[in-house]
Amino acid sequence: MPPQSVDFANEVEEILTAPETERLLRELATRQDGMDGDPRALYRHLGDAGILAPSWPVEYGGRGADFTATVALLEKLVAHRIPQNLYCISVQNVGSLILAAGSEQQRRTLLPALASTELTSCILFTEPGNGSDLAGITTTAVRDGTGWVLNGRKTYNLKSAYADIALIAVRTDPQSSQYEGLTLFLVPLDAPGVVIRPIPSLADEQFHDIWFTDVRVDESALFGQVGEGWSLITQMFAAERTGLDYYARGRHWLDLVAQRVDRNGARQSDAVRTELARHEARITASKLLSCQVMQNLQDGSPDIAESSFAKWHCSESAQRIAWWALDTLGQDLLEPGPDPGDRTLEAAFREAPGMTISGGASEVMLDILSSARVFTHAPRED
Repeated sequence: MPPQSVDFANEVEEILTAPETERLLRELATRQDGMDGDPRALYRHLGDAGILAPSWPVEYGGRGADFTATVALLEKLVAHRIPQNLYCISVQNVGSLILAAGSEQQRRTLLPALASTELTSCILFTEPGNGSDLAGITTTAVRDGTGWVLNGRKTYNLKSAYADIALIAVRTDPQSSQYEGLTLFLVPLDAPGVVIRPIPSLADEQFHDIWFTDVRVDESALFGQVGEGWSLITQMFAAERTGLDYYARGRHWLDLVAQRVDRNGARQSDAVRTELARHEARITASKLLSCQVMQNLQDGSPDIAESSFAKWHCSESAQRIAWWALDTLGQDLLEPGPDPGDRTLEAAFREAPGMTISGGASEVMLDILSSARVFTHAPRED
C-alpha cells in the first residue's frame, strides 16, 4: 500500500473513533425510523471530513488517491460497524458510473454532492419478473413534450427510502430489441407519483418496492443517450462487482471468529486450526482478486468477466465464513449478548444467504465466466 494510503487509513481510523462518530453510530443503532435506521446524518459527518471518495479526482470531491485508499476505507468502515450499503451504492456504484460515463455537467454538479453525501442515490433495475435477466425490463419512459413520463414498478432494492435520486433502467423503445430499447435516467425520488414501501428482510437491512405512476421528469434526468442503457449497465457492473464490500465483511467476520476461538480455547483443535487457515487463505485471495479488478478500473481497462469472478469469489468466501462461525462457535451465537462482536456475527449469519444473490447471483457470475477468457494476462497454450 502506498504511503499516502497508509496515512489516509490512519486519518480514517481517527475519524471513526472520534466521539461524534460514535454518538451518531449509537443513535443509528436505535432505528428510530422503524426500518434500518437512517444513516445519512452519520454519512454526512464522514462526508464533511472528505473521506468517502478518496479515489475520485479532487475537482469532483475526491482526493486523487489510488484505489488502495478505497480498499483501506472499506476495511475501516466494516471494522467500526459503519453500515456500508448506502455508501457503496451511492458513491462506489452510481458515483463511479457518473465519473466514467456522465456528462461534464453531471460530474461537476452530482459528484461533489455524492462524495459529501449531501445527495444519496440508489439503483432501480430489478423488477418483480426481471432480476438476473435485466433485458426483460418492462418499466417504461414515454417522451411527452420536452420531458418523459415513467410508469412501472421496481422491487428488492436496498436503501431506496434513504436515497434522494435513483439510477433507473427503463424501456424507451418497445419496438427495438430487448437490449437496444433500454435507457437510464436519474430520477428524484420525491417526485409526484413515486411510492416507496419497505419489504421485510432476514438481514438487518430491508428491501423496498417502488412504484412509478405517471412520474414526469425533464430532459436533464436522462443519463447517457436514449437506447444506450444496456451498454451503461454492463459498464457499471464492472465497477459494482469488484467484490470489495463482500471481502471487507468476510475479513472482519473471520477476525472476530479468530478472536473468539482464542478466547474459548477452540484454536487448540486441529480441525479448527485447519479451517481457520483455509478461510484465511481464501479471504486473502478474495482481496487480491478485488484489488486486481480495481486496478483495472483505475487504469481504464475494466473487464466484466474478471469483475464477475471477483464478486463470485468474495461473496462466496464471506458467506462460508459466516456459516462456519455458527458451526464453530455454536448456537449461542444466535442469541448475542451486549458484545458488539457477537451481535455482528449473529447479523452476519442472517445476511449470508443473500450475499450470493444480491449484486449478481453466483450462478450468473459463473455463466459469464464460462463464456469468457478471464485471465487474459496469463500465459496460454493454444
